Amino acid sequence: MKTHILSFLCGAALVFGLITVTQSKAAGTNHVYELRVYHAVPGKLDALVSRFRDHTEAIFKRDNLKTIGYWVPTDNKDNLLIYIVDHNSKADADKNWAAFQKDPDWVKVRTETEKDGPINLKVDSTYMDPTDFSKLK
Repeated sequence: MKTHILSFLCGAALVFGLITVTQSKAAGTNHVYELRVYHAVPGKLDALVSRFRDHTEAIFKRDNLKTIGYWVPTDNKDNLLIYIVDHNSKADADKNWAAFQKDPDWVKVRTETEKDGPINLKVDSTYMDPTDFSKLK
């Protein structure tokens, strides 16, 4: 019984510590989130999603681009892929995006996946600060 209680308390302390670290990191005055919306070429959304799943996400991690999650709208007549990136600051975002764009693996993947033409029409990017009541804060 004591082992279960001790395990529970250790687990609770770990979760509390992770939440505190996450909140203090996000609460920094320069911390931003970036909402990115990709408009896939009609008929190419699956190729775009596959590129992110199979290649881009791994390259992002190497280039310090931390994604929160990826989504596609349930009624996706506009062929959208949406995701959010967590940045320590706008300056870090600029630096990390520049490194990503020059990453030789990214250049190779992009060239290979667009050999028959582009798979994405445009990207909308919006930098966001969390509100005081945001759960991400």
